[in-house]
Amino acid sequence: MGKTFAVRVFFLNLGMTGSPHNLPLSLLILCVFCSVPDSLFSQIEVEHVRQVDTIETSLDLFGDTSPMHITLTLDLKQYQREKFKGEYLPVHFLYQLNDTLQLEKEGRMKARGKFRRSHCSLAPFWLDLRKTGLQNEEMQDIDRIKIVTHCKNSLAHEDYVLKEYLCYKIYNIISPVSFRVRLIRMTYVDTGRDNKVTEGWAFMIEPEQMLAQRMDAVVVKRDDLSTRLLRPWEIDILAMFQFMIGNVDYSVFGRQNMKFLGLPGYGTAGYSPVPYDFDYSGLVDAYYAVPSENLPIKSVRERYYLGPCREGQAYQAAVEHINRCSDEIFQLVQDFEFLDQKDKKRIIDYLEQYFELSEHKKSLIFSMQRSCI
Repeated sequence: MGKTFAVRVFFLNLGMTGSPHNLPLSLLILCVFCSVPDSLFSQIEVEHVRQVDTIETSLDLFGDTSPMHITLTLDLKQYQREKFKGEYLPVHFLYQLNDTLQLEKEGRMKARGKFRRSHCSLAPFWLDLRKTGLQNEEMQDIDRIKIVTHCKNSLAHEDYVLKEYLCYKIYNIISPVSFRVRLIRMTYVDTGRDNKVTEGWAFMIEPEQMLAQRMDAVVVKRDDLSTRLLRPWEIDILAMFQFMIGNVDYSVFGRQNMKFLGLPGYGTAGYSPVPYDFDYSGLVDAYYAVPSENLPIKSVRERYYLGPCREGQAYQAAVEHINRCSDEIFQLVQDFEFLDQKDKKRIIDYLEQYFELSEHKKSLIFSMQRSCI
């Protein structure tokens, strides 16, 4: 069928545009095409893309590791100009589900984040899911979702996004009480600049309500939550993870870049901290990331422990837990196809420095006890 379709279209086009004197040439070309294999015709067949305004899916949005392909059409000048107002702006949303199906809708988005909203030409944003037409049973109560974007149009900022994405994936290996992420290849059509098209990496972060549902937990919004109610083990592995990736831009006790869940039995067993925002980590090593003046380090590449003070056995248990994850962590980085080998080697070398430290447990624990809170 593919061959017959291609031949007929080609012959009819010649018949409509050519003169009677061209008929022998048409027949000659027709005979040549008749001898071409079907596999070649399959490359020139026209595929019809079906557009819909609603997609009902039971797929696990964050279980798929392949990048989503989304196009946002908006006035980026207006977005940059009004990013501090905290108001939603209109955006045309197009999600390419596969080669033959795409979702197209009018939606809304608004800028988010403190530092990146001030310093980025394209600040991270909230995407209003109620307007996108993406219907999923797990997301039926979710109004909006966080999107992390490249801060500026440069290869370095593209890599920052990919490296921060890997930080989330590494913590997924270490703890199930963690935000999942989904990579996005984002296309932006700027209506304020004659529909100028740019592309960049981005990722979406699992909403905390979805994480709570997945863990059979509840989201805790209280600001007066006593640290005595937090699960010690989960604080310890969280702090060790932050130490491993070189992140000091967080605080469990100060609720900085931290969410809290109440898992089953939390009334007596304690609450669980869940970290986010890793762009200031040494693993990402963004040019704008500098440690606080209150810390005795000059670079985010220097590790500094900010976890709670514990007995040596508690530290050792957390170190051993992460050591058991090392093979999977290194495999994750090595298999990540969207960073070049040079960037992956730099990440692996940085992680290997941590695991070399962890082999000398006594000296590592001693240094942690000197900086613990």
